[in-house]
Amino acid sequence: MKLRPLEQFICDECGDLIEKLQDGWLEWLSPANKPVHGFRIVHAAEKSPRSKKGWHCYYPDDPGASDNHLNNFAGPDGLALLLSFLEMDLGYPKELADITRRIHVPHYEEARQYLNKALDDGFISSRDYSQEDLKRVIEEYGTE
Repeated sequence: MKLRPLEQFICDECGDLIEKLQDGWLEWLSPANKPVHGFRIVHAAEKSPRSKKGWHCYYPDDPGASDNHLNNFAGPDGLALLLSFLEMDLGYPKELADITRRIHVPHYEEARQYLNKALDDGFISSRDYSQEDLKRVIEEYGTE
């Protein structure tokens, strides 16, 4: 699926396109006395393709669920906010690093659906995810 970098995302719940940053939502689980985890980018309730059926893409009602508009995590202030989560010793830095890349690294969101295959195939050899590598992965695997 071709995406506009840092503007469009793929919903982690339904797999459909989130057309604009403003149509997305970042959510996570923060249960009492447990590490924060489960970071996901999903449709904002009113933008969900499921809303016509009375469904939404959020986590089911869960007292440990937290969320905020995706655009609050974009740009320099959003990056600072995401990095502040790391300072809380979440125990899930890899998961948070992925969410941060999805919101801030151009071409990562589109390429991520092909990265495991590209790594397995030896097409790319590291997880540095440079812009050059991400564009090459999209070009090579994006036609599948």
